Amino acid sequence: MHSAFVHPVDQAQQTFRVVLSAMAEPLLPQALPTLPPALPGLKAATAALLYTLADQDVRVWLPALPSASVDSLRFHTGMRLTDLPEEADFIVIAQSMPLPDLTSLKAGSAEYPDRSATLLIEVDGFGADQVEGSGPGFAAPRRFGAAGLPQGFWRAWQVNHARFPLGVDAALISDTDVAGLPRSVRIREG
Repeated sequence: MHSAFVHPVDQAQQTFRVVLSAMAEPLLPQALPTLPPALPGLKAATAALLYTLADQDVRVWLPALPSASVDSLRFHTGMRLTDLPEEADFIVIAQSMPLPDLTSLKAGSAEYPDRSATLLIEVDGFGADQVEGSGPGFAAPRRFGAAGLPQGFWRAWQVNHARFPLGVDAALISDTDVAGLPRSVRIREG
């Protein structure tokens, strides 16, 4: 069994505040205040988000991971696993994985748009060279880029945004930072 946060309550609260800030200020990478030990198959930052956001009330879809990593996540969070991304509340996209069809994932409903999936997508790092984002949370359009995104990600995101207020949200995760990408963000490539 792998250990999680050293101080679970305090460190999860700190991580949660950073995730909220990242979603409120989209495409502005935020440094995570503390990282748990890495789990084989996942970045330590991804494990931090799962230890913070997952609990017994959510279903999580994970890529193929060593059983010790899955056991640790389940032990520390109580999360329920699903074999189908379409049923998941959180979908982990590890580096080099293809992107699932975003239109097949939980998108919420007119009455409950918040009952949608959130993608946790691992990336190599952040820059400012791929797209321009705008919408709620932006004082002015922001340039952004993420190395190592799944192929066709930005086009798929534009389709996702067109469904607003329905659709999925995403957190892009580097080794130490997270950048929020709510479904409300308009993306212009180039």
